[in-house]
Amino acid sequence: MPSVLVTGSSSGIGRATVERLAGDGWRVYAGVRDFADGTALDRVSENVVALPIDVTDEAQIAAGMVELTERVGGALDGVVANAGIGVGGALEEVEPRRLREVFDVNVVGAVAVTQAVLPMLRRARGTVVLVGSIGGRVAMPFGGPYHATKYALEALADSWRLELRPQGISVALVEPSATSTPIWEKARREVEEQIAGLDAEGRRLYAERLGEFAEQLQAADDNGGEADKVAGKIAAALAGSGGRYPVGRGARAITRLRPLVPDLLWDRMVGRFSP
Repeated sequence: MPSVLVTGSSSGIGRATVERLAGDGWRVYAGVRDFADGTALDRVSENVVALPIDVTDEAQIAAGMVELTERVGGALDGVVANAGIGVGGALEEVEPRRLREVFDVNVVGAVAVTQAVLPMLRRARGTVVLVGSIGGRVAMPFGGPYHATKYALEALADSWRLELRPQGISVALVEPSATSTPIWEKARREVEEQIAGLDAEGRRLYAERLGEFAEQLQAADDNGGEADKVAGKIAAALAGSGGRYPVGRGARAITRLRPLVPDLLWDRMVGRFSP
């Protein structure tokens, strides 16, 4: 039975991926930050084993790798670096600590976990799947911190794909468009908190547009695609030979169109429907 580690498994795309892969016959090691979430995951299938892995905690990653190595006998067929958070709002108002936090989870955490499992992947000639976003191809106003991390994953996927291919390891990047998951609600609450904390000048500059952005986040959650569809694409990526896997409404069209449109024209197009 092939084995795979999935981080950020407690909800959304991660939870759907655990369920999909377990149903497909994988032994799934479901990484969760809060191990209370692991109890529910353990009940998904006898093929699922929850592991406490906070991707920002080096000691916890190391401990998780010890347990994982013992369970898989030193050979792992895949890793899905899915753990992520959304941070939005006016860049001028985003505190540096929040910017560091989103990079620590979305970028450094993905790298740290992948680095930790590479020896096991080499033995199995396995696959790395990084869960990026169409937001790593196009950036919208007030999503700067999140977009920056997803752009970073694009570069990391390109570099790692070339570095690891001679070792027999494939690297894939899954790029979902808007998908209905808890990340939207969390991001909306954060934007509302930013609005509440604005000073008089900040309110003049940003309050109205940020309010519209918060409404768009809610609409993205209400109208987003299904996490199950993204999980299916992740399953395909694990079985493939690497590269990019756009998925969801408009994802493929955006990836093809954006490089062809000059920046200023693109800005005018986006400005018609963005805050």
